[in-house]
Amino acid sequence: MLAFKKKMAKPRVFISSTYYDLKHIRKGLQEFINSLGYDSILFENGDIPFIHNEPLDKSCYKEVELSQILVLIIGGRYGSPSSDEYEKLSQTELDKHYKHYNSITKLEYETAKRKDIPIYIFIEKGVSSEYATYKKNKGNQGIEYAHVDNIQVFELIESIYTQHRNNLCRDFENIEDITRWLRDQWAGLFATLLQNQTEQKDIKSLESQVERLNTTINGLKTYSESIMRTSNSEDFESIIKKTNENIRFKNIEIALRDSVLFRHLIDSHKYEIDKIIESIMESKSIEEFCIMIENNMPKGESCGIVNNIDNFAIEEINKIREHIFGLKPFRKRK
Repeated sequence: MLAFKKKMAKPRVFISSTYYDLKHIRKGLQEFINSLGYDSILFENGDIPFIHNEPLDKSCYKEVELSQILVLIIGGRYGSPSSDEYEKLSQTELDKHYKHYNSITKLEYETAKRKDIPIYIFIEKGVSSEYATYKKNKGNQGIEYAHVDNIQVFELIESIYTQHRNNLCRDFENIEDITRWLRDQWAGLFATLLQNQTEQKDIKSLESQVERLNTTINGLKTYSESIMRTSNSEDFESIIKKTNENIRFKNIEIALRDSVLFRHLIDSHKYEIDKIIESIMESKSIEEFCIMIENNMPKGESCGIVNNIDNFAIEEINKIREHIFGLKPFRKRK
């Protein structure tokens, strides 16, 4: 009998960028990724199976969903409009410098963000430098920029910087700047994976110890309450109630700090925990929740949550709504 060797799975790395201005970078990245034994996914190499009865860009988004890593290269060109934009806008509108539309590259990035796969972002140094000028002149449509063909390149960069996670950015001048940094990052990821496997046994042992400790604590709590009820104190019920409320509040605070979003609000914006609890309990939708959070920000501050919250953050919020407060989850954004 013939023995068939099972093919080993390899990380699939999708390279997203405009093509003509960055094709030499894309080629260098392909060679680098393949040299590591990974699978590089580039549309120009026939790596994407295009579906004949759908627009070409739809197949790209589907391929992003099947990848484990996205490398986003941002240069001076914003890119072609997505197929959906062509259906909505006239060519005159698409040609306007200031017209807002979603490019294919931007939607590839949005797809990876929605799927929550690791994203590594590289910005051409000239574009990155000129971004500072854009920020100072935002809203001024009379300015022409030397390094970009559309101010939406800067808007894309700005939206990336407002994310609280998965927005690792690096400037570059040449392909070596990119490959050197990716090599270090991916080597670090592999080392972390090996370390995590070693730590799993320790975690399981720790979980068992914590469970036994909780059992002991609950027993002591019941015993203490029984003693108080049999004592002559007239305030024992209020003392027990106050103690339980303090314990519950502390547990809620711990749960909030386990969330990237809420830990950022508490530590970076000095957001009051009571205000977070109020927003979680009283809001009926994720949109209403975001507005309540923004409205309760300390005076003069903004966290940009209304426009930039993603489905990963919504999952964190829903976990707390369900497990801590017994509330129905918010509907995720499409």
